[in-house]
Amino acid sequence: MGEEKEMEEKKIPLGKIVYVIIAAILCVAAAFAGGYFVRGMIANYQSMTFIDDYGRSIELDGFPERIISVAPTPTEILFAVGAGELVVGVDDYSDYPPEVDDIPKVGSYELNLEAIIGLQPDLVICSDLVPVAQLETIEAQGIPYMILATRSFDDVFNDIMLVGSITDHFTEASALVNSLKERVEAITDITLAEGVPHPRIYLEYYPMWTFGAGSFGQELIKLAGGINIAENVSAEYTVIADEFVVAQDPEIIIYTVGPMTTTVAQNIYSRPGWDQIDAIANGQVYSMDDDLVSLYGPRLVDGLEELAKLIHPELFE
Repeated sequence: MGEEKEMEEKKIPLGKIVYVIIAAILCVAAAFAGGYFVRGMIANYQSMTFIDDYGRSIELDGFPERIISVAPTPTEILFAVGAGELVVGVDDYSDYPPEVDDIPKVGSYELNLEAIIGLQPDLVICSDLVPVAQLETIEAQGIPYMILATRSFDDVFNDIMLVGSITDHFTEASALVNSLKERVEAITDITLAEGVPHPRIYLEYYPMWTFGAGSFGQELIKLAGGINIAENVSAEYTVIADEFVVAQDPEIIIYTVGPMTTTVAQNIYSRPGWDQIDAIANGQVYSMDDDLVSLYGPRLVDGLEELAKLIHPELFE
């Protein structure tokens, strides 16, 4: 269980990728362990207590039957563990899996509190960027909320188990976590093997924004067999200057593609001084789906697999 952190008022981003940017601006930099504790699961499963990633106790009379997810990551996790049938509402930016298209939307930055209350949920699950004042308003209506705040692969696995436990899908969650861990091990057995080179990597998830120490991006690059050129930058998510990238001279550049990053492909070659970078000179510039590095659910392992193949294509031929 990680440190309990005082929750501050936060804004929901204008798009899914901005979840990461807002996290940087608000300095959400503490490392959380997504552990959980279940108490009193006896007889007819009454008086259950769960601990979320902020160290908050969530008391439930039984397994929830109506859940609202107000962030893309918990939405994906709920469906991945087989609890999608319990989801009666989602935020505006939850778009995966496709089944969520038919589920009522309850807002984004400004949550539609009337809609949420009207859907009569037993539980609201959110990320750590949802405005606390709105969550407290929901809680005042007798609706408990749970915060997922992951910062590592282990946190992702723990949160999958937490969601599986709280929805009575523990078996499915366990199977999913075991499968994901096997996939991660299969990749790292290759990319971290003795003698495998570790090229310098620049991973851009938003124009001129990259991942620093303690971030998912840092862990992804390391496990994929690369060296993050911003690994010594203290901020998890940081905006950088052209001069910094040129000085670090990455051997491979990877940028994410999503609604907020459509212009990168056109301008990345014309940035000042970038023509001197090894990656540009050697044509080692690649793109990948933004969701695979910005949403901290099961598809993060898909992101690791794709990143490893971009960095070390010779190992996966």
